[in-house]
Amino acid sequence: MAKISAKMKKNMRKSTVLLDLPSEIMIDIHLKLPTRTILSCKCVCKKFLELLSTPSFAASHLALATPGLIIHQSGDENLCQIFEFQDGFELQHSNLHCSPAMKFDPGVSIGLLSTDLRIVGSVNGLLCLWDHKGKLHGALYICNPITREYITLPRIQGAAKYRDVQYGFGVSEMGQYKVVVNVHSHIGDDDAPACLGIENYECYIYTLGTGSWRRVQAGVPFGHFDLLFGSYLNGNLHGCVVDYCGFGDVLSSCFDLESESFQPFPLPPPHVDPPTLGTMGILDGCLCVVDNSYKDLDTVGIWVMKEYGVESSWTQQVVITEVSEFVPCYSDPVYPVKAFQNGDILLCWNNFNLFYYNNETKTCQYTDLVVQKKGGWIEAVSHSSSFLSLKSFQGENVKLFSCEPMQNASGRVIRQPRMKGIQGLKKHPPGPSKAAGTRRLKKRGELKMAR
Repeated sequence: MAKISAKMKKNMRKSTVLLDLPSEIMIDIHLKLPTRTILSCKCVCKKFLELLSTPSFAASHLALATPGLIIHQSGDENLCQIFEFQDGFELQHSNLHCSPAMKFDPGVSIGLLSTDLRIVGSVNGLLCLWDHKGKLHGALYICNPITREYITLPRIQGAAKYRDVQYGFGVSEMGQYKVVVNVHSHIGDDDAPACLGIENYECYIYTLGTGSWRRVQAGVPFGHFDLLFGSYLNGNLHGCVVDYCGFGDVLSSCFDLESESFQPFPLPPPHVDPPTLGTMGILDGCLCVVDNSYKDLDTVGIWVMKEYGVESSWTQQVVITEVSEFVPCYSDPVYPVKAFQNGDILLCWNNFNLFYYNNETKTCQYTDLVVQKKGGWIEAVSHSSSFLSLKSFQGENVKLFSCEPMQNASGRVIRQPRMKGIQGLKKHPPGPSKAAGTRRLKKRGELKMAR
């Protein structure tokens, strides 16, 4: 037997010392690591895997997580890229030259090769995805890209007959994760732009862990600028809507996930009467509205609610001029994505163009976070990676992503832990039996069997 070198003995002693540390210290060490490094650590040994797979570690990691980004591009390829910001420099600059922490194809991951998925919302590392154009039009999924788990939500019976459907995803004050779907059909006139009425207006809620949809009071009929009202803040879902039953005024929709009811919510003062366009978002933990109703079509204003729920706290934070290169059509919405510490703001025009406002030069510039392609679709939402397992929602049929590998920035596959005896993880396939190995050796003439 070969002798163990002194260097190997030293490394073995170091490994033993690390494994002998108290669990609290080991958890504290791992909480300071990037998510992709933690994934690699889970592959080191069974003790690490068990320690880093506990609900307490997931909760501690989420509490310390810095909000990052998830950018979804579709077109020639369907790709989600997760960006994590680990230090002050990355949080100060929107023209980031960083690479994504990981990337994956959401359709392939859940075994849907021909679908066109959209992001409904991101909450605590969980993504709600909606099948936009595929054969399963209207199908909804909840997934966690880090744990590689997903849930297929049941279909809403009868929802396919409605012309307009809007989606939202959030978590209530009591910690219940809920998907909200508004469905209705409006009566229109080909010769008039106004809506003549609303029929069959309904609202449905799915609470993770219950396995079924519930119908709740729908509130006042309205139409959304977008198919989502996914601005989630303080247990509520927000969105700018059009009053179909009035004169086409822009209103604010606020859905309380705890009481499961629509509540009135104030908008900032309009520049025209009635206001013509606005989109809601979250910037630096505050509700904001991007206002396109300026007389100068080359101008976009951003209003921020400094104190949540207080109408007088609406403040015009910035007015961006000369945006025609980045927002070529005045009637299209502009979505706020992320505010940086230096005042830069990342924006998305109508899910086609990602750009940012440079606070120093007071101009808009393209970001090199992604390679933007003509004819493709792009979504960018705030996202915090987490290890929250969907298995914590008892009663749900949790499945694992397909064999499509998760990649890091350089394209290398991030290894996933596969250890025997850990619930929810695939086991190694059984190796060949001793008899099978003996037969192979005998066939080659490398082993002679004596009677």
